[in-house]
Amino acid sequence: MTRIAACAVALLLVGGWAAAALADEAKAPINAALLLNVLAPMSESRDAAFDRAMKESSPRQILPEGQVQPDGSVRYGSTVVTVRNPCPPGTMHYEPPPLPGRFRK
Repeated sequence: MTRIAACAVALLLVGGWAAAALADEAKAPINAALLLNVLAPMSESRDAAFDRAMKESSPRQILPEGQVQPDGSVRYGSTVVTVRNPCPPGTMHYEPPPLPGRFRK
């Protein structure tokens, strides 16, 4: 009889512990976001990606040499850059203003 009572007590203790464990599981519902977070592959953080990019060598930029043309423009590959003076000498921008009381000729 004592054996049966001991087994019954042990069975009640194990059953109570299992019920408490099941109740604990029932408190945390499993939603889709939690499932996707668990299954998603780990990606590197923003800081780690920035540090890695800073350590990599950058591609060397090829700057074409400019060729000066006879008219003063410069050719860079297929692009031509021309700098012109919008105010040539002899215009009002280069001459000082007339003194007060004198007329401009």
